[in-house]
Amino acid sequence: MSANPPPTATAPESATTALYRAALGPVNTAHYLAVFERFDDAGRASPVWNPAAGLLTLNWLVFRQLWGSALVYLACAQGLALLVLVAARRFLQWPPSVEWGVLLTLLLLSIAIPGAYGNALLHAETRRRMTRAVREARTVREACAALEKQASSKRRLGALVVVNLLLAGALGAGWLGGGLQQGLPAPAAQLVEAPAPAVPAAPAAEPEPVEQAVAAAPPAAPEPVPEPAPVIVTPPTLPALPSSVADSPPAEPPVVAKAAPPEPAKVVVAKVVAPKAPVAAAVAPQAHGINVGLFADPANADKAHARLVEAGFPAILQKVESPKGEFTRVRVGPFASRSTADEAAARIRALGLDAVVFAP
Repeated sequence: MSANPPPTATAPESATTALYRAALGPVNTAHYLAVFERFDDAGRASPVWNPAAGLLTLNWLVFRQLWGSALVYLACAQGLALLVLVAARRFLQWPPSVEWGVLLTLLLLSIAIPGAYGNALLHAETRRRMTRAVREARTVREACAALEKQASSKRRLGALVVVNLLLAGALGAGWLGGGLQQGLPAPAAQLVEAPAPAVPAAPAAEPEPVEQAVAAAPPAAPEPVPEPAPVIVTPPTLPALPSSVADSPPAEPPVVAKAAPPEPAKVVVAKVVAPKAPVAAAVAPQAHGINVGLFADPANADKAHARLVEAGFPAILQKVESPKGEFTRVRVGPFASRSTADEAAARIRALGLDAVVFAP
């Protein structure tokens, strides 16, 4: 009987990958790990399309806790909206076709720029958080634990979804309320016109008491024929009518002025275009780093890497192809300033390893 071969053990995760995983959180981690690994191998960040950063820029920035970039985004959106919709209309007096072309161009730029450089912005911010956590912690595990507490969680994502639904509901309610207000003037005009036919109906009751008064007069005295005229003018049977109606002749009904219906309120919807041009400028350059060595034997590189990780340094391994074969490079970093990198290099030399600081 042949024994089953033992299962192959998975390679242990490097310290840099563990720090990346802790800083990113549980949402879409595998995608960003692959992108960040490509950036680290190339030594620089390159444009990679990110649908969430391009189509939902503000929500993505808030979810990834990029607060400075979110404030820049809002300031640029409001500034350009005022520039195009207020200043340009007042001073430049663009034709409608030119104005719509400018707005469409700004809309496309506001989607393309953050979508292409969002990953680079997140990579630079994540590296800064990792450097700060490693500097403040004693071990890599403590740094990972601190990063996990600050990472974006699924609860934050759910809260953003609820806020967007509430905003959409408020906008829908405001739109429906504006539509109802536009329909109010028509019933108001009907209420003004309704009492008009009731006014001439009141004098129709006047002939009855007149006929009764004439019929009650004695037929034996024909001379006082002019006397019934005062009887016609004194109808005390209509106390409900106003004095102005009683004094006017019954044959001409009063003219009731019809109130003109108020004009419906015009709702002007201003579409805010949020260009994202300054976000490309907000992408920070690469920080300082330290070259520890270039090893032909991968085992020696692993030993140096392990010593650096145990000492608390953010060390990474890189494969380098050359005409003499494949080498393994060991680097430490990034560091926010040259002075910080020099201090770390002195500590690395104290471990018996080489340390050469390189500028971004």
